[in-house]
Amino acid sequence: MKKMAPEPAKLASIKFLEFQFCLLSKNSQKTPKDETVLLQAGLGRRTVNIPDNADHTEITKVLIQEYPKLQNLRGGWLLQKASGGSGQRKTTSLAQDSQGYTAKILKASSNNGKNVIYIVPLQEEIDITPLPYNAPEFHNMPKNICMTCGISVPLQLLPCHLEDCQSNNADACPICGEEFSAEVMPYHASTCGESFPEIFPSIMDGNSVDETASLPSQTSTRLQSTIFQLDPDHLTPGPSVSAESAPSMCDDWKRIELPERAAIQYRQCTLRQKEDEPPLKVRIDIREDMEDQEGRIINFYKVPKIDWTRPLQCRLEGDVATGDGVQRHFFSMVMHKLQNGFLFNVGNGNGTALFEGQADHLIPSTSQVLLQSDLFVMAGRIIGHSFLHGGPSLAGVSPAIVHVLLGGSPQTATITIEDVADIDIRETIQMLAVDDSKNDFTEDQKAAIDQLAMSWDLPVLTTTNRTWLLHNLLQHAVLTRTWRQVKQLRQGLKESMVWQLLEARPDVASVIFPRQSMADCSTQVLLNNIIWPMEDEEGDNEPPFTTQCRISGYLRKFVETADQCKLKQLVKFWVGWELPMKEMQVKVVQAENPTSSTCFCILRLPAHYTTYDHFKKHLESCIATSDVGFGLV
Repeated sequence: MKKMAPEPAKLASIKFLEFQFCLLSKNSQKTPKDETVLLQAGLGRRTVNIPDNADHTEITKVLIQEYPKLQNLRGGWLLQKASGGSGQRKTTSLAQDSQGYTAKILKASSNNGKNVIYIVPLQEEIDITPLPYNAPEFHNMPKNICMTCGISVPLQLLPCHLEDCQSNNADACPICGEEFSAEVMPYHASTCGESFPEIFPSIMDGNSVDETASLPSQTSTRLQSTIFQLDPDHLTPGPSVSAESAPSMCDDWKRIELPERAAIQYRQCTLRQKEDEPPLKVRIDIREDMEDQEGRIINFYKVPKIDWTRPLQCRLEGDVATGDGVQRHFFSMVMHKLQNGFLFNVGNGNGTALFEGQADHLIPSTSQVLLQSDLFVMAGRIIGHSFLHGGPSLAGVSPAIVHVLLGGSPQTATITIEDVADIDIRETIQMLAVDDSKNDFTEDQKAAIDQLAMSWDLPVLTTTNRTWLLHNLLQHAVLTRTWRQVKQLRQGLKESMVWQLLEARPDVASVIFPRQSMADCSTQVLLNNIIWPMEDEEGDNEPPFTTQCRISGYLRKFVETADQCKLKQLVKFWVGWELPMKEMQVKVVQAENPTSSTCFCILRLPAHYTTYDHFKKHLESCIATSDVGFGLV
């Protein structure tokens, strides 16, 4: 009789349970209002399969694979469930045993996986800036190709992308801000009441006012063809945001003595009121040349009836960087253009400067092209918008311009010869300012003075009106020729909700329009904000503390000896803009090149330098690249 072969041992079968998880961005006791924002940031709702015998460690591993941002989350997280009903509901924590969460606990708490389990960070908030579509968070999602731009987009995000993509398929007129298709734009440009051909009739006809060169058609066409990608749902026209119709705010800032603290309090109070509003979205493609990027900036700030106090989301197309560092980079770039001029040419030579003159004596440009284009309204919006977000200020504006901007009389403004930006006009007026009681002028000098006076409808020079004529020539050169520009600046400040602060606290003008010396990057302030490596922080993979001290010494020497340009480049490379931040951390690491995490204000310096000259040369070459993007998240 044959013996039966023994039956093989049966392996325990593992079943997988299906759960719905939703990762929140911060500690909350309520379900999220809008899961789309979370989904775009790699958070939000996901369906996850977990073994039915999984313990806390296995559950954590599976969740980290599904949500990569959990890997670096500090401060821990808990699981919560929502009560029954619809809409936004309260959440309660899931029970856990002595070993943490298990699959059985999740199954019982979620009604066999039918209810959503919320992952709630306890201490640290997770960044909700939208991720690029090729991010690891979207690898498991099904994707489809957008027929408009040809980009592969996760299926869950495709509706939002189509909305943006369709709105960005049109060209935005850089003057009126309206969007038109590429086919319609040429016809619009020829009839738009604020288009270049209509705005500059005197120039197009060859009759210049202050400028003698005609507007290049190449520049006009280029500016009209630039596109700034805006979310139409987030830029819908709304009620006027003038000071008279502004919402009521806490008025603690009115009673704070120091203008710097009052400005900070006003800024925080204003932004806090709109923190739940849909954000303004701005995108800059760093792969484009600088003139195209400038066109995007102009289009963004030319859009009328926008509440500039709403939250701001910035993205650099062509760069994977996200977070606050990108926003700082954006404001640094915008204010640099406003301070030093744009590259596009409207007939004034190389580039176009909205403000002219020397440091601490800047005045608005008298160009009729810029005035009739309402670019000084745009400048006021930029100044106010940057101030609200703690960004750089417009430094070095003439005190006489600030005096008139705040409502002061031109007759009481203190004007100096340095406030005259035009060198030829300054030299002519300078003849009258020379202390010469004998009124000894050559025929050529008197002819130049008389010609200037008559061109401004003033009487010619006589033996008795020298002082009077000097005062009136200065007033006309600095204030009369720029009063409409100042009026536009005031309008832009009103629209950005900063005029209310200046009207109630004129002393805050020194914060919004600081002197050039106040805007310079102070060596001592920078050193006071730096957190240097500590001996007890040395880890297994970090260089010896003696090496960290050597590299830190090189950095200190660089800060103490660098000029203003290099210091600002270093700070911008470090934190995203030229303003030193609190707790700017230095880390010495094993790497080839200096890098930074602008969101966390961390500068990482390689440990391989053995001489200061090598360190200085390498650091200067690296910090000079901050204008072309980050390359790091």
